[in-house]
Amino acid sequence: MAGIKIAEPTLQEIVRQLLTAGRPDKIILFGSTARGQSTIESDYDLLVVENTEQPRHLRAAPYRRALKNLGHPKDILVWTMREITEWQNVPNAFITTALREGRTLYER
Repeated sequence: MAGIKIAEPTLQEIVRQLLTAGRPDKIILFGSTARGQSTIESDYDLLVVENTEQPRHLRAAPYRRALKNLGHPKDILVWTMREITEWQNVPNAFITTALREGRTLYER
């Protein structure tokens, strides 16, 4: 069974809003929506790759604020390239799956 597709204009608006909130190097849509298996209850899983020294638990706040009016649930994770490099070869790590199955929406 095919999932609910997210419209390209919506994806473009998500990228536009995220770019106003920070300086991401890369934005990746992952999870059920990226795999084409989303349902009406699915959220948008977004991985933002950004060069930052902020603690991980503080990083997503400006991006969440930028998408607060989106009207759809979203999960935004912000990782640095260094963190991705450290974890990308761990077979069952979240980041491995996100990178393998994700769809790049933006890359600087």
